Amino acid sequence: MSWPSFSFPMGAWFFAVLIPVIIMYFLKLKRPRVEISSLALWQAVINDQRVNSPFQRFRRNLLLLLQLILLILIILALMQPFLSAGPETAEYLPILIDCSASMSARGDTDDTTRLDLAKEKARALIENLRGQGRIALFSFDTTGRRLTEFTDDQSRLLRALDKIKPSHRPGSLDEVLRMADAYSRSAPIERVVVITDGNLKESVDFELPFELSLQPVAAGGVNVGITEMNARRSDRESWEVFVRVSGSVGEVGDAELTLTMDDRVVGREQVSVSPDEPTERLVFTVDTPNTALLQAKLTFPGSKDSLDIDNSVWLSLPQPRSLKVRTSPDLYSWQHAFNVLEGIELDAAESPQVPEYDLIVSDSMDLAGIDAPILVYVGLVPDEISDLVSVAETEPGEEPTEVVVWEATSPLLQHVKLRQVQIAEKARYVSGADEAKLEDRGYEVLVHGANGPLLLQKRQGLRTEYFFLFHTDRSTLPYRLAFPILVSNATQAALKQASLSEVSAIPTGVLPPIAVEPERSFTVSRPDGDIQTLQSTPSGMLSGISADVVGKYEIEDSGDLVATLGTGTLNSMETSLRSVDDFKFNDLSVEVEESELVEGDQRFWRILAFLAFAFLLIEWWYFQRDKSGAVA
Repeated sequence: MSWPSFSFPMGAWFFAVLIPVIIMYFLKLKRPRVEISSLALWQAVINDQRVNSPFQRFRRNLLLLLQLILLILIILALMQPFLSAGPETAEYLPILIDCSASMSARGDTDDTTRLDLAKEKARALIENLRGQGRIALFSFDTTGRRLTEFTDDQSRLLRALDKIKPSHRPGSLDEVLRMADAYSRSAPIERVVVITDGNLKESVDFELPFELSLQPVAAGGVNVGITEMNARRSDRESWEVFVRVSGSVGEVGDAELTLTMDDRVVGREQVSVSPDEPTERLVFTVDTPNTALLQAKLTFPGSKDSLDIDNSVWLSLPQPRSLKVRTSPDLYSWQHAFNVLEGIELDAAESPQVPEYDLIVSDSMDLAGIDAPILVYVGLVPDEISDLVSVAETEPGEEPTEVVVWEATSPLLQHVKLRQVQIAEKARYVSGADEAKLEDRGYEVLVHGANGPLLLQKRQGLRTEYFFLFHTDRSTLPYRLAFPILVSNATQAALKQASLSEVSAIPTGVLPPIAVEPERSFTVSRPDGDIQTLQSTPSGMLSGISADVVGKYEIEDSGDLVATLGTGTLNSMETSLRSVDDFKFNDLSVEVEESELVEGDQRFWRILAFLAFAFLLIEWWYFQRDKSGAVA
């Protein structure tokens, strides 16, 4: 048998109120002394004395009984009694609620979203919270957010729960589980509850230090959305626009995709997605010599789509311009190769003409203050690997160096044949050095010689550097067909990096850096109406623009529009609404299954308060009524 416990046992001190109530009924009546003419009244006096005796006064005194019961019930309710659910109940319980894009999916029969169902599950857990338990709420999509500390304040937890809204980003468990793990170091967390639709990556890079309870929500209805959108320049004033439409499992009615450019319709196609053909790729031709903002939008006449946020995608087309290329004055072979290419603005002067280029080819590490996202160094060994690689000229009569193998998948070496290229320099590893040590310092070997590397690549964010450890003029490379192809590959890479030949729609998350005026303040108007203010860097880059909502983002400088960008969900997994049933962690697998609610304590102070109110009504009715039965 489990005896009741009290959340506020100090309330028992209020039982002292019963003492003055009882004392009031011990007081004797004080009657005046009066001479009477008959002894017939003595019987009444004796009866009064009997009533004034302490224990006789309690006989048939209904008012005192009701008052005592009323006070006892009120005090017991104040002490908040409960029946304990048992020691197995979790003391600290983190609840992680999935609010990724797929949680906005609605059901087939009503407009209830997956997130609404997840909130109902979380609400049941909160309302079932035991007296000594604590709950902390977290929400997550790509990243995790802590909504509350560990608390037993149900009203605070419910307010935080009501504020959770679905995001427009894909979901991931990794970061939010690490946040929960951080709290386990200061609180005894034995179990973590994750409420999700299961539309997450199967593999989770995390070692579970606690029990994980994955509680699923019901799947949404069928869905069709845009999962890819990009454009490739066909000539100086035309673009080929590619749009990929994908669907979820189930029969989907016909949809219509409309392509608009600056709010003007430039294309319209019917889309039909079925389980047999879950994706469809559409191609549009757009003619524009200027910058333009494209929007692809899906509509569903006569059918229902369960997820709205993946039906619109924006894509910005840049204004065409020449590619800015800088070469060192003495690199004549490179200059000649660039001069035969169209759309190239070549600078080979002694001094650079502008501070920023799209591509730089240099025979010196000193760039004189200029920069570019793609740099090609010729005949140089970076100082940070000079202890690993050495280069020297071949001795007279010595066989020239030949290429042994190269990475044909590299963007710089696609379709390039280097088999018969001869080099009058030898690059070799220093004693004890090897390719693994180069990789440890961030360098990837693209071309291997007999004794060491010949071409290296290093990536640093959006910047890519290539190092020809030999000088190309001291080789037969400029006389081979491979050389103009290599130069063309470098040009294409620079065009793509500058978004001059190919652009892709931006997924939700963070907008790419934008070239603007240096050291100025810019405002970003978001699709949800919020305003973000950012400062450009001294080099004229505006970065770190949060874009977690699908729609248009307008960048302004003192009220003047500088640029307009757009985003989309562009995630095939979110559009598919597919649910994963078995998650793979580093050390084990966890299956998604319906979990029972955390057993909570049985509180009954509300019952006691209701009974006290009932006794108050009984007392009022009984003592206020007329003897005839009518209420006074």
